[in-house]
Amino acid sequence: MLALNNNLLEGPIPLSIYQLVRMYVFYIEHNMLIGSISSSINNHTSLQGLDLSSNNLSSTLPPGLCELKDLWELYLQDNSFTDHLPLGLWNFSMMINMDICANKLRGELPTSLSKLQMLEYLNLSRNTFDGHISEQLDHMLNLDTIDVSHNKLSDEIPKSLEKLQHIQVVDLSFNHFEGEVPCGGKFANLSAKSFLGNYALCGAPKFHVLVCSDGAKKHNNVNMLR
Repeated sequence: MLALNNNLLEGPIPLSIYQLVRMYVFYIEHNMLIGSISSSINNHTSLQGLDLSSNNLSSTLPPGLCELKDLWELYLQDNSFTDHLPLGLWNFSMMINMDICANKLRGELPTSLSKLQMLEYLNLSRNTFDGHISEQLDHMLNLDTIDVSHNKLSDEIPKSLEKLQHIQVVDLSFNHFEGEVPCGGKFANLSAKSFLGNYALCGAPKFHVLVCSDGAKKHNNVNMLR
């Protein structure tokens, strides 16, 4: 285990770090590191916990990151990572906590997220993700918290998310969602703050959104059938 968090460390992550192949926990959050995550990150096949949050790291997330199949916590928030999420996210079969908020990531959310069935906490907020939320996210049976606020996500909120039995916190605020807000399952316990800043939503008055017209409901049903 190597913990160097909460210091004033500067510069890039030394390449020698990637030679510590038996390391299972690496915490170096809250420093002033710059540069990228090396493609040699895949040397850490025993890594279970990785926290690089609150630094000045940038560049893209290397595909080799997804080769760390034993990871159960990944914290990359508050950096300047760019481009898309790696497509190989489905390899994180043991992942429980994932926080990649407050970066400069973009593109659509990969459908492979739905394969993270052990995941309990997911925070992708404060990026520039677009596209829609996959209907298949209801496969994430252990999900307790999902935060995708402050992005550019659009289309309808999948009604299938009502199937999430353990969900407690949902933050979809400040996106471009439209259509009717799901209100079944655990969604019945949510408040208006989960949906703030989505001005094309409609639904129950307690969500502080527009009342759905028959036309909006018909539009939702057509999309569901499609």
